[in-house]
Amino acid sequence: MKKLIASLLLAAFALTLFGAAACAENVDLSRISDSDLRRLYELVREEVLARGLPLSQEITLRDGRYVVGEEIPAGTYTLKCLSTSGDSYGNMYSALGEAYDSLGEEDEWSGLFGSLGGLMGDMLNTQVQIIGDYGTVLKSFELDTGESVRLTLAENTALKITDGVCVLIAD
Repeated sequence: MKKLIASLLLAAFALTLFGAAACAENVDLSRISDSDLRRLYELVREEVLARGLPLSQEITLRDGRYVVGEEIPAGTYTLKCLSTSGDSYGNMYSALGEAYDSLGEEDEWSGLFGSLGGLMGDMLNTQVQIIGDYGTVLKSFELDTGESVRLTLAENTALKITDGVCVLIAD
């Protein structure tokens, strides 16, 4: 008898979950007023935070081309530059200058390498392009380490990152 009651309760619970999921998929949001939709959004956002779930999705992007709708979901993002190729080259030349300096040679080469490292860090920034149909550049940005830009990415476009590493943070 206890097994029968437990089985019935389990079946009722499963049907309730299935029914709730089916109801959530069939909600017609277009019938909800703008103010009610905003309130619903705030309630869902508060619940997500209360449960400790992450709100934003972060995607790290290295040099390359990323198709919106396939590799990146369409939406509004903040793109932040984590590092540039100029940083890498600058560190390499500065390290070369320090290595030359450690040889004990007293000439201008170590200073020259250090200056060249600083120049590379300042000149080579990350290039960001939003590319449309047939390779048309719709927007382009140049970012230095730590800089960010707000983007709206639409389906059938691509995001191209050159000479750096960026993080894409969903708003």
